[in-house]
Parts: sequence; C-alpha cells; structure tokens
Amino acid sequence: MIGNGAIHVRPGVLPRTAIVTGGAGALGFAVARRLAADGNRVAIVDIGAETAERAGELPGGMGLTADVSNTAELVNAYRTVRDAMGPTGIVVHCAGVAPIAPFLDVDLATFAKSIEVNLLGGFTVYQLAARDLVNEGLAGRFVMIASIAGMRAGFGRTAYGTSKAASIHLMKQLALELGPYGITANSVSPGPVDTPMSRDAHTAEMRADYARTIPMARYGEEDETANAVSFFASPDSGYVSGQTLSVDGGYLAAGTGVPIAQAAAAVRRAPPRG
Repeated sequence: MIGNGAIHVRPGVLPRTAIVTGGAGALGFAVARRLAADGNRVAIVDIGAETAERAGELPGGMGLTADVSNTAELVNAYRTVRDAMGPTGIVVHCAGVAPIAPFLDVDLATFAKSIEVNLLGGFTVYQLAARDLVNEGLAGRFVMIASIAGMRAGFGRTAYGTSKAASIHLMKQLALELGPYGITANSVSPGPVDTPMSRDAHTAEMRADYARTIPMARYGEEDETANAVSFFASPDSGYVSGQTLSVDGGYLAAGTGVPIAQAAAAVRRAPPRG
C-alpha cells in the first residue's frame, strides 16, 4: 500500500521471449538481432518472403510470415509464437509503411494503409500479449518504433506522420492502463535511418535537407535504434514507462543555426595550415 490508498502490486517475472513485427526488414532485424544478443528468444513476424531465412540467423529464432494489417494473420502468428515459445514478455512493433505524398495529393487508401500497418498492427499485437501477461501475472516490455515524423511535421508526411503520432500516444495510453500490472510501454522515435526503405523513398533533395537540419549531419544506423530498444526491453527499465526516446542526431532539439554550427565545427576541426 502506498499513499492515498493506492495499491502497490509487485510486478511478476519478465518472460524473455520477444516478438518483433517487421523483423525481416533492415531496422527490424537489427532490433531482433540485438534482442537475441541480450539473451532473449526472438520471433520475427513479417510480410516478407525472407522471414524464415532471417529468423534462421538468430539463435533459436522463429519466423512467421504475416501481414500485420490483417488481424486474422497477426492473431494466428502471435498464437503460434506463444504456443511454441511460451509467454511473450517483449513486444516490439517495427512493421511499417512510409508513404510520402503532399496533403493535397495523398489518397484515402494510402492514409488508411498507414494507420492499419503502423498503428492498428501494434494495437493488435500489444493487446494480445497484454491479455496473456495480465492473466498469468507476468511483467512485460512493449516498445513502439515510432518516428520523429510523429513529433514534428514534415512535407509529404500526412499519412506517415499522423500514424506515428497516434502510435506514440497509444504507448502513453498503454503505460497508464498496463502500468499497474508491471507492463511498461515506450516509444523509440528514430530520425532518418540509412536503410533500403529510406534509400528508395528519400530523394537527393530530401537527404540534403536532412543533412542541413540534423546537428550530427548524417543519417542514423540501424544498430543505434536497436540499442535504444534494448534498454526499453531490459529488466533494468522496469520503472521507465510512457516515454519517447528520439534517436535522431539532435534533430528535434535543434532550432535555427544548424548549418552555422556545422560550419563552425568544420572550421575548428580543419587541420592547421602549414
């Protein structure tokens, strides 16, 4: 019992089985690989044909092909993992689509698909896992791969950014409602990450614009996002919930003067003449 009549419930054991949706993609697999290195049993759920092959690269890994926007497929995949690997204590929703189109041009189907994959897929798998964990008295670690696009508007990001903003709020909602059961819920919001998806979607103009507005003047790497997920998924993060960690090279913190700061650093680092 703690103050004002609130009841303190000691959280149960954290099962070390993890599900990573989108785990066959570049970023998702980096997350899955890091979780496996941390000693977790990892199952990846992905729409890609290479899912089983990627899972085979993980010690004791499991791969299931499913479209996270198809509720029946996702439910079946989750239940298969649970039956084969036991209770799922760590859930990372990394599956996502990232359409880029100006607001005046984006169509309803594209907007809806972003919501279905980026938001509703997460809602479904988190709810499935939460119900099992609560029923069995176990702790949990839920992590959403969100985006800086969900925290700061960007041109052409109406569908993507809105779905990611909603995803961030979903985790805050889960932190509130699942906290009493010992389940934490947090978001990792990467800035631009150098993956095949970003290389296909980002034009040279976009990449140059990011370089001008990110203090570290580069795209992130997959492992830098995976490192943040590793903390949120660990036993050490048991009192951290409802948070959003931006892995963005200082992008969100920066206001004006980024090119000036970059130029000043270049001058200071220049080798002395002669």
